[in-house]
Amino acid sequence: MSAPNDTKKRWSIVVLAAGYGSRLHKDIIADDSGQFIHLLGQPKALLPVAGVPLLSHWMYHFRQAKGLVELSRVYVVTNEVMYPKFVKWSNNQEGFPKENIISDGTKTNDTRLGAVGDLSLVLDKKKNEIRDTSVLIIAGDTLFLSDFSLEFFLTNLKHNYCGCVYYKLSNVEEVSRRGIVEVDQTTGSVQRLLEKPKPSETSSRLAAPAFYALQGNVFNNVNAYLKAHPKGRDVPGSLIGWLLEQKRIKMTATSLSGRFDIEDLSQWKQTLAHFSTVLDSHLNALPNLVTSRVCARIGVMGNPSDGFGGKTLSLSIRNFYAEVTLRPSRRLVLSAHPEFDPNSFANLDHLWRHTSNNGYYGGLRLLKATCRMFQNLCKNKGIDVGSANFTMSYSSKIPRCVGLAGSSAIITAAFKGLLHFYGVKLEDIGLTKATLPQRILDIESKELGINAGLQDRVIQVYGGLVSMDFDEKGLKEKGHGDYINLDLRLLPTMYLAWNTTVGGDSGKVHSTVKERWLRGDKTIVTGMKTVASYVDSAVKALKDNKPEALCELMEMNFAMRRKMYGDNVVGERNIELAELAKANGMAAKFSGSGGAVVCVRKPMTKKQREKHQSKDGKDVEDDPFAFSEQEENRIRLLFISKGYEFVRIIPNPAATEPEVGGEAARRRACEEGKEKSGIVLQID
Repeated sequence: MSAPNDTKKRWSIVVLAAGYGSRLHKDIIADDSGQFIHLLGQPKALLPVAGVPLLSHWMYHFRQAKGLVELSRVYVVTNEVMYPKFVKWSNNQEGFPKENIISDGTKTNDTRLGAVGDLSLVLDKKKNEIRDTSVLIIAGDTLFLSDFSLEFFLTNLKHNYCGCVYYKLSNVEEVSRRGIVEVDQTTGSVQRLLEKPKPSETSSRLAAPAFYALQGNVFNNVNAYLKAHPKGRDVPGSLIGWLLEQKRIKMTATSLSGRFDIEDLSQWKQTLAHFSTVLDSHLNALPNLVTSRVCARIGVMGNPSDGFGGKTLSLSIRNFYAEVTLRPSRRLVLSAHPEFDPNSFANLDHLWRHTSNNGYYGGLRLLKATCRMFQNLCKNKGIDVGSANFTMSYSSKIPRCVGLAGSSAIITAAFKGLLHFYGVKLEDIGLTKATLPQRILDIESKELGINAGLQDRVIQVYGGLVSMDFDEKGLKEKGHGDYINLDLRLLPTMYLAWNTTVGGDSGKVHSTVKERWLRGDKTIVTGMKTVASYVDSAVKALKDNKPEALCELMEMNFAMRRKMYGDNVVGERNIELAELAKANGMAAKFSGSGGAVVCVRKPMTKKQREKHQSKDGKDVEDDPFAFSEQEENRIRLLFISKGYEFVRIIPNPAATEPEVGGEAARRRACEEGKEKSGIVLQID
């Protein structure tokens, strides 16, 4: 029997991540809850698991295998559409060269090279770096249970043997969906690897995920397989099975306690559930834990006049949200978010890359300012909250710095959480539902000096679809504007597109315009009044069931925005984003301060409707403003290829109240992959 490695062999690692996730994305679209819509267009290897991308878990294993794996020899192969996302991910992977993200050049699922084809591509492109090393192949959508050690696996691999891992299937029906290994239980040697066999074809119930350690002449073996099977490029297990059959390799197998293979939405949820179970007892032991969620918003019409005595029509959307959690603790602690609030960097270049992607400000200042304002309000009303302390943490799924009200969502969630944690009612501190948005705005404008308007805070307090009038006289007399909730059913199907390559503070774009407005600049004063007037017209168009009029108003709103701010401020990428929407038959306008646009499909001609109907085989008259699934996917891939994202908007009918108790937090943790202590603290 061969002994384990005596010396540490150098390894190159190839992560196969060029799939298009078609099944997962269909599940997300079909999911009625809408809580996973933010994952559309995201490669499976970058899906969040326990608060960090799946691939980052593997990076942790690579770093732990010191002396065996160097990050300079880790290669990730993806497709051309997802390539920008992996490059962006690599910016925060210290020591990992972004040149090791390799595009296979494909842009559609039908033209994909297949897993073995992608492996061959990497071996060819990086042959000089890889030739003298062994090669570990990992499927980018696979993750093992948290007790797995890559360092142990590689260290104990037999000399000149290849290696794989396996786990026992509990359901015989799974045999025909997996790669099955037949293992000599005495020696641990693999006799055969069968790709998706019928249960009657083998007595083995041991499944081997796509995780193969290849030693020997990897280049010759892969080339020989492709020569013998020029069309067998899709499944790496077929490569390993053929090499075993041809006796070109010897392989041992190591048992796993289990693994996750994210093929669809249900499997992703199972993955999240595993990585959250360590906190079950802790969370359930905290009956007073408060979790407050606030959704993102889009400005349907009238923005940015909300900061200039104007009017807006705003919509709360379920696609994205921020959450703030308060749990009892001995001292008052504000927890830094590992991604948004780092204070430690590997070097200056790491700091430069992080600030370029995320700007200078995280969420801690928002939490601190909210706590200060809450205490001020309590003190002014003689309310003593006592000595009860909390640890406050936050997370956000709202795209940053693109004007979707991410900052105000965190503040509003924190303020609502404080009310519930201390049992304080709005009337106790002299507020009403209508005046609360102004206090939340004060946190940003007075405490933090952020230029902003009331729109975001109103919609995040009220929820749904709200028409808002910020007439200055009314604000002074009543302390709030006039806010009217409208029926969500008035809206046509809407879409949201945003820039994924921005960073900074969205409040900055308001500054010079505000100064000009205060000076009475005719262009700004007239422009803001004009934009505000569009709101009444938009509400009438919706009530009269004339979405085509809404489309025209949206384009007028965007044109006036460009006139007031100028193209230098609006920005080349923002203009390109709106033009891209227009080129695909949609009206578009800024959803907020810039970086994202809300889109509505323009009315189809009779000929277009007939084509649309015949293509899908169904009547589209019920919703002529919705794209078919095929059209929507085509447009989404087009936007992604240009560095943007594109999703269908899911309206949020009402603002939610904070939930109290550990069970609710545990459930959401399993479903949505929040940060978990004890599991991923050591990861990047």
